[in-house]
Amino acid sequence: MKKIIALAILICGLFVVSPAIKAQDEAKKEKKEKKEKKEKKADKKDDADKAAKEAEKEAKKKAKDAEKEAKKKAKEDAKADKVEKEAKADKKEKKSKEDKEADKADKKEKKSKEDKEADKADKKEKKEKKTKEEKADSKKVEDKNPTVKPEPKTVKKADKATEKAAAGDDKIVGKDDKGRTIYEGPRGGRYYINSNGNKSYIKKDN
Repeated sequence: MKKIIALAILICGLFVVSPAIKAQDEAKKEKKEKKEKKEKKADKKDDADKAAKEAEKEAKKKAKDAEKEAKKKAKEDAKADKVEKEAKADKKEKKSKEDKEADKADKKEKKSKEDKEADKADKKEKKEKKTKEEKADSKKVEDKNPTVKPEPKTVKKADKATEKAAAGDDKIVGKDDKGRTIYEGPRGGRYYINSNGNKSYIKKDN
C-alpha cells in the first residue's frame, strides 16, 4: 500500500515538476535566442561599422592617391612649362645674339666700305694736290728760268685730207715743236692747218 502511495506521489510530482522544468527550459531557450539575436545584431553592427571604416579608409586612400596624382601632374606641368620657357628664352637669346652679330657685321662692313671710300678719296685728293703742287713748282721754275720750256702739249690736228685740201699746192717747210706741219704760202707767209681745217698763220720772229 505504501509503495502504491509513493508511486502515486512520484507520478504527481512528475506531472507538477514537468511543466515547471519545461517552462524553465523554454525560458532558458528564449533567453539563449535573445542572446544569440543580440549577438547577431552586434555582429551585424560591427560588420557595418567595419564596412563603414573600410569604406572610409578606402575613400581616404583614393583621395590621398588623387591628391598625390594631382600634385605629380602639377609638378610635371610646372616642369614642362619651365622647360618650354627656358627653350623660348634660349631661342630669343640666340636670335638676339644672331641679330647683334649680323648688325655688328653690317656695321663693320659698312665702316670698312666707308673707310675704303674715304681712303680712296684721300688718295685722290693727295694725288690732285701733288699734281697741283708739281704744276705750281714747274711754273715757278719756268718763271725763274725763261730758257726752260714747258713740255709740248698734245694738240689736236686736222687729218691729212683736210690739210691737203686747205693747203693746196703750198710748200711744206717743216714742223713746229708741237708736231704740226708748217706750210709756206705764195707770199712767203707761214701757217699750219688747225683742227677746224683753217689756216693759222705764224708770226715771224723779229
